Amino acid sequence: METITRRNFFGKLTKASASVAAFPALSAFGFASRPNAPASPILLSQNENAYGPSETVLAVMREASSAGNRYPAGECDPLLGTLAALHRIRPEQVVLGCGSSEILRIAAELYLGPGTSLVQASPTCPRLSEFAQMAGAAVINVPLNKMYEHDLEAMLSRTRASLGLVYICNPNNPTGTLTPRKDIETFISKLPPATMVLIDEAYHHFVSATGAYASFLDSPVNDSRVLVARTFSKIYGLAGMRIGYVVAAPEVARRLSARRLTFGVSAVSARAAASALDDSAYVLMAARRNANDRQEFMNQANARMTRIIDSHTNFVMLNPGRPVDEVFKHLQSHNIHVAPPIPEMSKYLRVSLGTPVEMQQFWRVLDLMPGHNMAM
Repeated sequence: METITRRNFFGKLTKASASVAAFPALSAFGFASRPNAPASPILLSQNENAYGPSETVLAVMREASSAGNRYPAGECDPLLGTLAALHRIRPEQVVLGCGSSEILRIAAELYLGPGTSLVQASPTCPRLSEFAQMAGAAVINVPLNKMYEHDLEAMLSRTRASLGLVYICNPNNPTGTLTPRKDIETFISKLPPATMVLIDEAYHHFVSATGAYASFLDSPVNDSRVLVARTFSKIYGLAGMRIGYVVAAPEVARRLSARRLTFGVSAVSARAAASALDDSAYVLMAARRNANDRQEFMNQANARMTRIIDSHTNFVMLNPGRPVDEVFKHLQSHNIHVAPPIPEMSKYLRVSLGTPVEMQQFWRVLDLMPGHNMAM
């Protein structure tokens, strides 16, 4: 996280102001004549890809939808083969799910229950903890450290022989921050032998090049306790298709697969996902575009002397400089939806990156609040 000081403010303001000036006039988007809420909601709350899937994938979806009256019949097999080739593993190590949410549910059912515990960061994606509680397991929340990384030493101190599962979302949601790969490897090596580790890499593709990060799929560890979850909901733009997957050791994958929903992955979803994997040029373009959108968000925040947490994802944690409940309600009143306030981070709101037009509207509405640029 970068702290804006009087010493460095004016240099940043000059750069950010140039960026603001480079934007088309608000009237070009019709904003000047619409002082109140837009007709359609602006959705900056779910960390979706605001641009959607590629045209190639859309064409496949349209073609596949003609068989929407049929249950899936073999459409998942080519996708499993493509994923296995991509990650240089065997197809039997991949388990598909109805979004990564189903993967988290299956892991909770398999490894958690009465007398076991889930250890996770706080705050982090809450989905697995919800499934853990449904399974009757204890949930141990360990606050992030001052760098907003997983406090792995503190997490290790909370583990015990009966521990069922450790959850590491990296990059982390909602902070958008990274925990160094080497630290995670050291942490795993010290865990009790029966403890499983689920590494959620939903936002993997948005990470800019850094020596601190490496995917556990691109550079696997030889440890059968490690599960790595991915999703097609983010960079591929297929959140509505509900498809994700997990990579695990063959025996672990077999046990996970036995708990899948019957027909949980539709034929349309499987074909769309396979097409998205083939369209590698779109993925690279989407990553570059997201990096540009993220930098623009930071420029706009800096121009307003508004604090942010450095992000490696498609969302940013913003300190709006006033009570977040007020800001949240103000944005909602203008039909702009961001993530609800997070109790563990009472000064921040999570804002998913939208299209340039959507982000122009976001900043315009935020600027309507008096004193929004006063740092807390």
